[in-house]
Amino acid sequence: MRFLLLCSLIVVTSCGAPKSSSFKYGQTTRSEIIAEKGEPLSEHTLPTPDGKMMVFENDEKFQLKGEVLVNAFKNPSGDEKLLLFWKHRFKNCQTVDKKLPHDIKLHTPPEHELSCPSEGVSVIYTEGSDSVSRVVEYEKK
Repeated sequence: MRFLLLCSLIVVTSCGAPKSSSFKYGQTTRSEIIAEKGEPLSEHTLPTPDGKMMVFENDEKFQLKGEVLVNAFKNPSGDEKLLLFWKHRFKNCQTVDKKLPHDIKLHTPPEHELSCPSEGVSVIYTEGSDSVSRVVEYEKK
């Protein structure tokens, strides 16, 4: 029984792991993103110096500083929606879990960001829940 459980866990963590992006944060340019993904559905200016956000299908977003990619945001799919998946994926990583700013007037539970800087990946999840709402990729530290 333990062997079967171990095999199942290995399959889930190896096959279910998200594919790493071909984009290099801090190096990939806007034109390279468009060459791979096509024209964005929309593009917005951000309140940061020289910041832009490109929006693609399935609410996939790419944040630029000038013409260079700095962050990517996507909705989780499959097992990525489970916080336990990410805790297992980050088991060998020194993670940081921080509570995000929250407006109590919204009457919603606060959100947290669990990040693994050495992988350049963070996930946003709801406090008291096992549900991940966003996956964020950035330059590895």
